[in-house]
Amino acid sequence: MLKKCLLTALISILMAMIPVLVLAQDDVLDLDLESLMQIQVTSAGRKEQNMMDVPAAIYVIGRDEIRNSGATSIPELLRMVPGLQVTRIGSSQWAITSRGFNGTFANKLLVQIDGRSVYTPSYSGVYWDVQNVVLEDVERIEVIRGPGATLWGANAVNGIINVITKQASDTQGGLVSIGSGNHEKLMATARYGSQFNQDTYGRFYLYRHEQDAYETLEDKTDAYDDWLITQGGFRLDGDRGLKDAWTIQGDLYQGDRNLRVSDIWIAEPPYQTEQIGTFDIDGHNILARWEHTTSDTSAGTMQIYYDYTNREDAYLEQTNRTLDIDLQHRFQYAERHDIVWGLGYRLNSDDFSRTFQMDLTPDSDSQQTFSAFAQDEITLLANKVWLTLGSKFEHNDYSGFEVQPNVRVLWKPQDDHRLWASISRAVRTPSRIEDSGRITTLVIPPIPFVNPDITVVSILGNSEFTSEELIAYEVGYRYLPSESISFDLALFFNNYEKLQAYNQSSPIDLIYFGNTISGEVYGLEFTTQWSPTDWLETELSYSYIDIKMEDPQALTGIDQEAMIEGSSPKNQISLKASIALQENLHLNLWGRYVDELEKSSIVADFPVDDYTTLDANIRWQPVDDLELSLVGQNLFDNKHLEFISEQFTKPTEIGRSIYAKLTWTF
Repeated sequence: MLKKCLLTALISILMAMIPVLVLAQDDVLDLDLESLMQIQVTSAGRKEQNMMDVPAAIYVIGRDEIRNSGATSIPELLRMVPGLQVTRIGSSQWAITSRGFNGTFANKLLVQIDGRSVYTPSYSGVYWDVQNVVLEDVERIEVIRGPGATLWGANAVNGIINVITKQASDTQGGLVSIGSGNHEKLMATARYGSQFNQDTYGRFYLYRHEQDAYETLEDKTDAYDDWLITQGGFRLDGDRGLKDAWTIQGDLYQGDRNLRVSDIWIAEPPYQTEQIGTFDIDGHNILARWEHTTSDTSAGTMQIYYDYTNREDAYLEQTNRTLDIDLQHRFQYAERHDIVWGLGYRLNSDDFSRTFQMDLTPDSDSQQTFSAFAQDEITLLANKVWLTLGSKFEHNDYSGFEVQPNVRVLWKPQDDHRLWASISRAVRTPSRIEDSGRITTLVIPPIPFVNPDITVVSILGNSEFTSEELIAYEVGYRYLPSESISFDLALFFNNYEKLQAYNQSSPIDLIYFGNTISGEVYGLEFTTQWSPTDWLETELSYSYIDIKMEDPQALTGIDQEAMIEGSSPKNQISLKASIALQENLHLNLWGRYVDELEKSSIVADFPVDDYTTLDANIRWQPVDDLELSLVGQNLFDNKHLEFISEQFTKPTEIGRSIYAKLTWTF
């Protein structure tokens, strides 16, 4: 009943807002839109742009949204972005994607933290359990739905997430926060910022998060997926005169994850077993960036970072090391051309353990990527029409030379209207697993008098596996009828070729990675924000997606097309309200509806039902430097299923969470 009431409320509020928006058009010219149009973003064009003027589907999670969300991690924050599919698999595992193709190993989304790519070359995806930042130190999170490969390269196929933290000069003084609840056993942060000299600022932090386990769907027993992570780091920012600025930052983390893993194959009877154990994760990274400004229209950036990750799982232990160098230059030519170009180099090296369940050959390897890009924003009609042309050129050790162009146009018919359209090509390059891995999927016991040995069915890497390809068509519209109301609509049609598939040859136990799936994805994403008074802010978003796949060489019994089509909800609705009850007392409500998943993974033999959730939190500041928060998540259901993982873990229900948090700044 509560679910139906929320869904009715969402639709009623949308219908109620329509006449308000229509009436507001008469007063457009008398309203000051400057504050809404000056939100600065950098991910779309590798330069500062007003969000209103970006010819792409972009959403920004700002400081206030982060503070009001009650979220404890980046994945929880990403739930508010229309067009993203964010599902929780268990206590530490997430499946996150943009515009389809969701899964534990989703691999078409580029994620960056302060310009450092956090994807793993093992499978071209993201391990979300180690992407932790102090949320109080996040300036904003920029999310682009749709390809960004022209500027950011391969694997920015369906979207880009860029987490941008605050300058050290904006986090001076101390911060201590501590929280605990029924699932969030401990959330503790200590951060201190200081000015070292006239031009240099720094901050240092320690962070620890401990989370309790959920329950399995099947028998309501302990999923044994509790985890903890401890992380520390620093950031230094400095200037050398008016033309030069530099940043050095780094992080160090160590954690433990408990996993209850089913369906692990072994070489001895009973051949299939369940394993419960504690597995380590640890890593570190360091980044340095230098920016030189020649004039208002010319600037260059050099960035270099090193990232080390080591993680254990029940079926594999892996170590990955990444060295990345990036050079960029922006300048204007003949007044009408705003040009950005750059060069890049990346070296990945890895080490893997060998197990009966999974291994890679050779155990250790390295891969290099060389890249260059150029993009020109051309003013066709002053202050009215802009054309953007560009391309990325890359060479990698797996698929060779790749070209990823795009064409974008932005039209400003009036100050409060924007229309944009784009055509882009993007690729997802092969990963180490697809090139040279082996994954055991079945063990057939010996058959007396027929076959005295076991038969092992495996999926094998394929050196002929090539890049997945996308041609994307997008159009969008933004409208700001007043300072209190905004609209953002994006429509897209994606055409995919050479998608990853499981192919088979003789003998029947030989299955290998191939490029035989193709298909189409189309949909829309809509967001409207409305602040009718100084004490109330609301946001309503809706997204729809439809996926059609086909594989002429599909394996019998493995329906990959159905899995791709059914792993993303067709409809999603989000409604947020932030209410200032008093100057020092705020109430935040967040309701979400997520459609069913018809088939979330290959191992799923039943759908994941649709669900409706409500999060609520209240923030109270008894004094300026002290804040108390009480947060409730998933208040409608005691627990619900969001996703069925293909990573050997049993379906796990996500439980209701209640926690309290205290934050003191000094």
